[in-house]
Amino acid sequence: MRARTVTGAALVALLALTTAWLFWPPNTDRQIRRRLTALADEFNSNTADALGTATKAVRIGDYFTEDVVIDLGQGSSTIVGRETLVGMAARLQPRTGPFTLRLDDITVDAAGDGRTATVALTLTITGTSSVTGPQSIDAREFSLGMHQSDGEWRIARVAPVDTIK
Repeated sequence: MRARTVTGAALVALLALTTAWLFWPPNTDRQIRRRLTALADEFNSNTADALGTATKAVRIGDYFTEDVVIDLGQGSSTIVGRETLVGMAARLQPRTGPFTLRLDDITVDAAGDGRTATVALTLTITGTSSVTGPQSIDAREFSLGMHQSDGEWRIARVAPVDTIK
């Protein structure tokens, strides 16, 4: 009789865990971090031909909203729209091979609506030289405005954070 009680309790616990896993709201923080990590992985992946470069640029563009606005800071022009970004990515990809993108110190502040979030992060670009090895080229703080659409989190706004006061 005791074995049946233990088995029954285990089945109830398994059913409760399965139900919680299926119906519990997704963790926004984890989803956004996973999405940004995938973007960095996509940027860092290599392509061998022109068609691969164009395809990669389109895949990178999918991480952004149609009307994205990217401000990289003083001295650079604002990038407006996914199409513009994809075009730039397609032209730049052959020259970004020796560079690695890393996103660190990701802090997610999700809005109560579950569809928008503000993300603070450090973006680091590292170049690699065959002579000197990896060398940090640039590291900057950015604020991202993100929106969830079609079940995916996409970047809608990028703005630099002034860390020197």
